[in-house]
Amino acid sequence: MKNSRFRYGKRLVQAWILEDLLEKSCAISGKGLTDTITEALDLYSKSGKSVLEVAQERYEASVIESARLKTLLEELNKKYLQNAKKEVEKDIESKNKSENKQISEKERNEIWEVKIKPILKRKISEIGFEQVIRDERMLDNFSKGLSISIGELKEKISTEWGVV
Repeated sequence: MKNSRFRYGKRLVQAWILEDLLEKSCAISGKGLTDTITEALDLYSKSGKSVLEVAQERYEASVIESARLKTLLEELNKKYLQNAKKEVEKDIESKNKSENKQISEKERNEIWEVKIKPILKRKISEIGFEQVIRDERMLDNFSKGLSISIGELKEKISTEWGVV
């Protein structure tokens, strides 16, 4: 502003301003060109903030945004982990089922004679036949090992120990 002139504490300024902007501003304020520009500059200087204030506001806004994004990221990770866990469990179940179907009758008899029958015999002598038949957890484990249903296992146990 080296080429400006002073008069009564005011400065004469020359500037190239878009005509549309000037017309819109004058229409909004309802005043003349000088009054509109003076009012706009006054409003701008009152609302203007220091560089430090602007930086602080931007920092606070970014902290709030990062906290929001962190929460969103944690939720998405939780959903992803749950979905991944479900997929892994499905894979494990399908592998277990496929392994169970591959057991032959000979292998099933070997497992029964070598592993399960001695355990059942000991359990029956310790806690009794009725308690063994009621132990769903044990029967479930044995039935999975033999690839048969719990009902079939109960029937096999009953016929093995003479209780039909």
